[in-house]
Amino acid sequence: MQRDVSPVGASRFERPYEAPVIVRAVSVKRSKNSSKDTSPTSPTSEQSTSSRPSHASTMQTNGTTTTHTAASSLDSTRFTPPSLTHDHDDADSPSCSLPPSEAVDADEWLSRFRSDPDLALSVSDECPDRATLAAVYDLPIFAADGTSRPFGSLYDPAYSLHTRQLVLFVRHFYCGACQAYLQCLAKSITKEDYFSIPIPTSIIVIGCGKPDLIPQYKKFTGCPFPIFADPTRQLFKKLGMVISANIGMQRPQYMKDISAAAWGTGQIKQMRAAVRDPDGVRLRDLVRGGNPLQIGGEFLLEDGEVVWCHRMRNYRNHAEVSVLRKLLELDE
Repeated sequence: MQRDVSPVGASRFERPYEAPVIVRAVSVKRSKNSSKDTSPTSPTSEQSTSSRPSHASTMQTNGTTTTHTAASSLDSTRFTPPSLTHDHDDADSPSCSLPPSEAVDADEWLSRFRSDPDLALSVSDECPDRATLAAVYDLPIFAADGTSRPFGSLYDPAYSLHTRQLVLFVRHFYCGACQAYLQCLAKSITKEDYFSIPIPTSIIVIGCGKPDLIPQYKKFTGCPFPIFADPTRQLFKKLGMVISANIGMQRPQYMKDISAAAWGTGQIKQMRAAVRDPDGVRLRDLVRGGNPLQIGGEFLLEDGEVVWCHRMRNYRNHAEVSVLRKLLELDE
């Protein structure tokens, strides 16, 4: 008997929706004083392309397919890009703003990071097949103490602790959006909820920074689930997760109380607080948190196969916690 486990995204029981390919023309301006052409460059130049069929996020209900879209919920407030420089006059109240004359609109300042709005057309939620899982089986993931284990040991029925595994791939260890996501997840899936999941399921988090930063990350997020690191990002790449400079137009539910401006400023303050903390990190560790353009996703495995997955399209595009609760059969 088939069991639908895909409230959002694609599973092995569903056929992805084929989205039309959109081609956009890009105009290139030539300098009046120069005979050379200038071509547009992208911060995502190292992004790997995908040959998988692209589709929008859909939900099937009573045999019909509904495509979900959402308008931007970013605040149109005034926003000042934060500064990492220290204010020596007041160490407890660091300066994180520019002079009033240099203040810009939040949408205007953040628009530079929305350079790939059609990323959803090149990233699919097609589940990795057995060949892909075999290719990533021996890739190492690292614990906080630097010890490694094969990624396959998490889901191989011969070694795994539970029948199912929910693996959450997060962005760099200083991403405020991913931290908010794990904080929301920890509050929503309590210890009592976890042990009441009908099918015993391991919940595992994997980031792309250095493993020795995991303790500080757990402190930031209060995450009770095991956290590992994939500093080479080979797992991210082979499982179809890409790099992007897109912050997304929609504020997710797990960040409902955090505006885009507060998110950006908060990350700067948090990193500075971590550097000042005697038990925190060193300044040079801020660049060891992982590639800031890497985005992640969520994968549900059962009996050694991926039965559902969702790949992020932008920095704030994790599958909502409410979706994960339905996926784990905690909610109807």
